[in-house]
Amino acid sequence: MAKDIVDVAIGEIGYKEQGNNRTKYGAWYGMNGAAWCHMFVSWCAYKAGVSTSIVPKTASTSAGMAWFKKNGLFRYKGKYTPKRGDIVYFKTNRSHVGIVEKVVGSTLHTVEGNTSDKVARRTYPLSNATITGYGVPKYKNVSTTKKKTKSHKKELAYLKKVLKKKKTLSQTIVSDIKETTNIPEGIVTITVVNGSKRYDVPALEGVSITWERSGTPGKLTFETKYVKKYKIVEGNSVLVTVDKKKIFFGFIFTRQFKNDGFVTFTVYDQLRYLKNKETLVYKNKRADEVINIIANRFNLNCGKLANTGYRMSAIEDNTTLFDIIQNSLDNTVLSTNVVYVLYDEVGKLQLKKVGDMKVNGCLVDKETGEEFTYQTSIDSDVYNQIKLIYENKKKGSYDLYVTKNSKNINKWGVLQYVEKIDTPKLGKQKSAALLKLYNKKRRTLSISGVIGNKNVRAGSLVPVILELGDMKVSNYMLVEKVTHKFDNRQHTMDIVVSGGDFVDG
Repeated sequence: MAKDIVDVAIGEIGYKEQGNNRTKYGAWYGMNGAAWCHMFVSWCAYKAGVSTSIVPKTASTSAGMAWFKKNGLFRYKGKYTPKRGDIVYFKTNRSHVGIVEKVVGSTLHTVEGNTSDKVARRTYPLSNATITGYGVPKYKNVSTTKKKTKSHKKELAYLKKVLKKKKTLSQTIVSDIKETTNIPEGIVTITVVNGSKRYDVPALEGVSITWERSGTPGKLTFETKYVKKYKIVEGNSVLVTVDKKKIFFGFIFTRQFKNDGFVTFTVYDQLRYLKNKETLVYKNKRADEVINIIANRFNLNCGKLANTGYRMSAIEDNTTLFDIIQNSLDNTVLSTNVVYVLYDEVGKLQLKKVGDMKVNGCLVDKETGEEFTYQTSIDSDVYNQIKLIYENKKKGSYDLYVTKNSKNINKWGVLQYVEKIDTPKLGKQKSAALLKLYNKKRRTLSISGVIGNKNVRAGSLVPVILELGDMKVSNYMLVEKVTHKFDNRQHTMDIVVSGGDFVDG
């Protein structure tokens, strides 16, 4: 190092922002006016001659912490005594970061930017509840050549274990992981079209895209400065590119104006129109054919829809389009044990097998995710006794088709599912299929601050390796919900994953 990063930081003590987060650090970074605590850290590293391969250049605390985790250089509070020059990460009402000056006894001494709108020294007990942990830069003997970090070696070892257990996993995952060493830039471009007018809108903060697996359209929200000459109104189309790749297309449904001169837009993809209700009668149709019928009626654009194979007939009266489609897909699952996902891919409806939606180069473990919450439950959509009822009008009685699991009834009590059926033909088969589907506790895993990957959407399969209380996950898991966040040119994800016992379907 040409200088000590701590000496640089100490030299800045007393510097005050010029109001509204305007500082020389933000001007240097190119984001003057944004929260500047991590820009201060990056600026100090730059002035000290520290390479971005040692301390990341970022304005985002979550991205900075994710970088250290990804490279095996993060230490959690209580398991490590910080040293001079370490980067300390806090989790309060808002994320924060500082530079470790020293530790005296059990007291941590720091230099921090954007603390009471200035650069200042701060002290904390090492046990302080707001401290998450420390980035530990390798200041000395740093090679300019790329090396595999311990973290990557660990990832590769994990994946090799998974590959042995799951023959269906592709060997390409290993090579993909090798390439996933950097946090994506997350440079977002938003283009709005109103008739013949085209606007490239500068998004400021809070850009997020959320996808859920069923019954919900894709949702984009972003905030920008209101410009009167921009005629941006409800119904206008919106295209989002991230790092020059198209990832979202939809239409403005809501505008929210604020007294500070900013406006927030809510945009949905074309699945939003599946909230419409319709009466649909069809006979001997596959689920993909049902989707095509609906798309033609409501002027929706279709891409590739997988042939679902199983044919069925139904009368759907005054039912949402979401429910009509989901009912056809549910019947397909019961008959074929294959799960399909319907989604909008940049303006085109797609239907794929879950097993065809694996995303490689996106390993989720304790080092690549910021926080996780794991839940098991038998409180929702769990049944150990299935009762199907057919009204036999000829006999003037009801035929019952009952399937149960006595073992789980003894453990959980009777959790019964009841449904009336129109034909007895598949009563026994359907009852058995429903029991297989619902007779197991639900496992849900929420992970925040995962390094962003543009290919992850609801319905994707991502490799997850975590110790979760009563079990260890080392498998592909199904993404139930994902929110992509783009802050300060950094891309992270919050994901909810589940199950995994049907992923090879």
